[in-house]
Amino acid sequence: MKAEIIAVGTEILLGQIVNTNATYLSQILTELGFDLYHQQVVGDNEARLFHSIEEASKRSTLVVLCGGLGPTEDDLTKQTVAKFVDEELMYDEKALKHVTDYFVYSDRPMTENNKQQALTIKGATTIQNPAGLACGLLIEKNKINYLLLPGPPREMKKMIEVGVLPLLSKMLPNKMKLVSRYLRFMGIGESRLVTELSEMIKMQTNPTIAPYAKSNEVMLRITAKCEDDQEGESLLDQVEIEIMKKVGEYFYGYGENLTIEEVIATLLKENKQTLSILETTTGGLCQSRISKVEASCDIMCGGRVLYSDKSLSAYLAVESELYTLKNCEILATKIKEEMQTDFGLSMMVVDKKHQNSEHPVGTIFIAIATETEVESKKIMINRDFEYIKDGAVKHSLNYLRKVMKK
Repeated sequence: MKAEIIAVGTEILLGQIVNTNATYLSQILTELGFDLYHQQVVGDNEARLFHSIEEASKRSTLVVLCGGLGPTEDDLTKQTVAKFVDEELMYDEKALKHVTDYFVYSDRPMTENNKQQALTIKGATTIQNPAGLACGLLIEKNKINYLLLPGPPREMKKMIEVGVLPLLSKMLPNKMKLVSRYLRFMGIGESRLVTELSEMIKMQTNPTIAPYAKSNEVMLRITAKCEDDQEGESLLDQVEIEIMKKVGEYFYGYGENLTIEEVIATLLKENKQTLSILETTTGGLCQSRISKVEASCDIMCGGRVLYSDKSLSAYLAVESELYTLKNCEILATKIKEEMQTDFGLSMMVVDKKHQNSEHPVGTIFIAIATETEVESKKIMINRDFEYIKDGAVKHSLNYLRKVMKK
């Protein structure tokens, strides 16, 4: 079944707010098994909205309209859909009571236009709003389904979870569903990853393989169309085995929103080990990110940020050539000893002030002190400096992951 999303709102059209609803709805609909080929954004204009609905109904069997259900004059979605399907508007008594009860409870006078949020279309299934006031609805006309949802993301998501998912599930002509798995890689760029997997991507049918370039890393989404989770996982396992044969050395974890700091925190916690970090040009970025991981205080004992040359020189007890791989090794050892941790991690990023012919901007020194040795390496990133700092943090933590896995 084909689905199409129409986001309604001039503020979205003009870029004043980000259309996060479309992202969420696309994921939900795809996971349920709907095919999505088009999305639209239309402002608060009845004629243009009517035309958008008309176009969507020619190519999709489910048209999802998000936004424009509120109490103001520019909230026109219900009125426009009612006109398009040639049905009259009416109040849903339960939704109307919900609106009036809200104002009574809030001890505030209710203006007449607030009743508009309780409007539904004759013959529609009204969907109550558990997180706001404007009800949604689902109506079928000429074998096309029109689903109307509120615009505020919190309300829309809650309505989806509570009232919409069962309705959408009944709509599907078969029991096929999509199951996805997300694989994350670091140390390999998107172009090379795609090149290594080019034959698999070219021949893909089910599951499918989709690469996504992230900041200093790459993510693969593999998706299987299946009847149940067990079948889906089996299909994904087969593809993943082939992927790992080709690029497994760069893989660091699973998850659409996984971070390398979460991976490190989990490893340290499982091994009952601790970490200390010394940063220079990154200004504490690495320590800040790890601090956001739950229970990071159990594994992160502390660290230092030596941003100025004066502080770095004093800590190293040297006066010149501060940014070298050897000095980075010294820093890792010193912070480990100072904080009495299992690992000491240091990172130095060459900026404009410290660049030279041998070490241009974007040179990154990384060192890890363990109980028995110090391991180090140098990498290069030729991008803007914020991207370079992000790369220094991610590659440093990934290097630590590899050292810990030995």
